[in-house]
Amino acid sequence: MTHLNKPLHISEQKFIEAAACWNLEQLYADLTAAKQEYASSTKQRLTPLEKTYLRGLLCNYSPPEIATALHRECAGIRVDLSRGLYRYIEVLTLQQPKDWREIPSLLEIFGYKQKGNVETLHPTLISYIQTPQTPIENQTEWGMLADTSIFYGRATELANLEQYILQENCRLVAILGMEGIGKTSLASKLTDAIKHQFDRLIWLNLSHAPLLADTLVNLIEFLSDKPLSGLDKLRLIARDREKKVFLQAAVALKERPQLEFYLEKLIASTTATEQTIITDGIQRLIQCLQKRRCLIILDEWEAVFSIEQLTGNYREGYQVYGEFMKQVAKSQHQSCLLLTSCEKPKEIAALEGQNQAVRSLKLGGLGEAAVEILKNKGLSEECEYSELIEAYSGNPLALKIVTTTIKDMFGGSIANFLRNGLLLGDYSDTLSRQFDRLSSLEIQLLHCMAKEVKPVDIEKLCSNIQQDRDSDFFKTLESLFRRSLIETVPAETETLFALQPAIKKYLMSVARLSKP
Repeated sequence: MTHLNKPLHISEQKFIEAAACWNLEQLYADLTAAKQEYASSTKQRLTPLEKTYLRGLLCNYSPPEIATALHRECAGIRVDLSRGLYRYIEVLTLQQPKDWREIPSLLEIFGYKQKGNVETLHPTLISYIQTPQTPIENQTEWGMLADTSIFYGRATELANLEQYILQENCRLVAILGMEGIGKTSLASKLTDAIKHQFDRLIWLNLSHAPLLADTLVNLIEFLSDKPLSGLDKLRLIARDREKKVFLQAAVALKERPQLEFYLEKLIASTTATEQTIITDGIQRLIQCLQKRRCLIILDEWEAVFSIEQLTGNYREGYQVYGEFMKQVAKSQHQSCLLLTSCEKPKEIAALEGQNQAVRSLKLGGLGEAAVEILKNKGLSEECEYSELIEAYSGNPLALKIVTTTIKDMFGGSIANFLRNGLLLGDYSDTLSRQFDRLSSLEIQLLHCMAKEVKPVDIEKLCSNIQQDRDSDFFKTLESLFRRSLIETVPAETETLFALQPAIKKYLMSVARLSKP
């Protein structure tokens, strides 16, 4: 029997690290009851595959990552989740998760996360420490760092980043760009190239949006020579925050309205001292950065930003991340904080400059380097390469997805594929996640741009959305630019604005689906 013919046996061994942090048995039992209620049948049970999906989500693996681990089709897993596990969780919590990323925090609110010890790391924490005497740990063992054994182009970007960090000694560097453009891969390739220039090295994935108190505790403990005392206050902040979130959920569900009084008391008792404790924690971390040359990589910074607001606005309770970034940038030390983000933080925009210790690098498409993706996928019509690359703006993830579609559905013929128009396939899921973060005015502005055949000027945009050329309009336009969702096109007398073909296609598809 082949490897792929034994999915259930294999699935039971996957994502078992979730048991270290979650009360799985209780969660399985409660979700089984929710499934029975949803299906109106007491015979229903949570299947081994559904349990595997659940463990993967609790470990902050995305549906595509779960599909890869289980050797299954991503589209099938998305259907399974939307028709099954998501519905059971909604019945159990009376809350509808908008995205797979919300599942862990939602179930944590309802008490399914176990109280682990401080040595228990979040499953999406990748950390490895390098000293002259101690070799770096094998990061592939965690399965989190991007595999850069096959890496396309980006020689100029790598050289620029090395210049910022090694020659100019920048303290804060950001790799920016839309989803799928290759930020994490570039950060991984860079890290591998420069790791021996640092005494300490740590990689943290922020996709689960940890509180800054938790992040500081992890960083300080890993960057120090030995376990430190005096971090209890930082840990208490996280626990108090969890209590507040739980009480807020209870109030929202109207299970016990009287809890509102206790919620107000809890907030009043903790908020007054939190800022001082956080400030002290930041200073303790900076001391670590002063003592030794450290490289800290914080991947997926956008997770701490709010959704449905203009870019750069932090989630409630996460504003201290902005202060953390500013202090790292302004304080004197010999280390570097490297972050990746789909959205440009306001702090970066305010602090970066030619003579400053802060830089950002915005990733565009791969350009001609994308040819290697098409060749490696076995597409032979080289005369069609340029048109295909241009259609997807050289986005590596989009090209990897569509080349699979070309091979599976069009016999490997790029020409036949292009004759059928611009197809997005699973890449639309990537775009959907990014569009879910937008404000209503940003969405309105993009839909107006999608109707235009050519790049448009500001006057035309204002007219199309019936908006004055005021500060709100320009903030919205700037927000879309910082999300890498619009591009500028220089003209003789003014700047024009345009959309990438794939983004325009996605918007037009959404508009058609929304029509009655």
